Amino acid sequence: MKIKKILLLLILFICVTGCNKLSNLSYDEVINKVIAVKNSPNTYRRGYKYFLPKGLSIYKAGPNYAILESADRYYYLYIDLNSFNSKKDISYEIKNNIKYSKLINYNEKKGYIEIKNYENNQYLIEIMYNYAKIEVMVDDSQINKALANSISILKSIVYDEKVIETLLKDDNLTYTEEKFNMFDKSNKKSGVLNYTDTEVEIEDNNIKDTDYIN
Repeated sequence: MKIKKILLLLILFICVTGCNKLSNLSYDEVINKVIAVKNSPNTYRRGYKYFLPKGLSIYKAGPNYAILESADRYYYLYIDLNSFNSKKDISYEIKNNIKYSKLINYNEKKGYIEIKNYENNQYLIEIMYNYAKIEVMVDDSQINKALANSISILKSIVYDEKVIETLLKDDNLTYTEEKFNMFDKSNKKSGVLNYTDTEVEIEDNNIKDTDYIN
């Protein structure tokens, strides 16, 4: 019994220390640490695969998007198969009028990170990297954790070029470069994700959160 108590205390100490370390890092430090870590994909879709961090699960998914759910919020992931297929480069200019704006250039891939003050001390994190994008709305204290989760997912995406070429040639599939918008105020942990010519509606009247999507 004594050994079990010691082990439990040790586990709690490690967890608390790990959380404190992450929360005490600057945004740049979080990005630099997480983007260099290699994570093997554990989630598979037709044409691509990616790593889903512990604590996140797939709430809803389609051919080129996924709504990822944590205990208290949603992460909106969009995979831009068109841009991958064409190897489209992105251009981004640093914005000085928002909380945080950064250009990513790592492993021969470019992208950007934006953190914007939305309302009621909520921050919209928008990250584009590796031909994919994630948006998530969080409190100030949760920004570092959301950054770490989002970057872990985006950098881990592995594409299957041959399968994607087949998908894009399929008359039954039309992939567009739709952008996510998260400002539907009708329900806090719900929204509508628009992709191609179809709308996927999310309804949850029991759980409330500060994430929004149109």
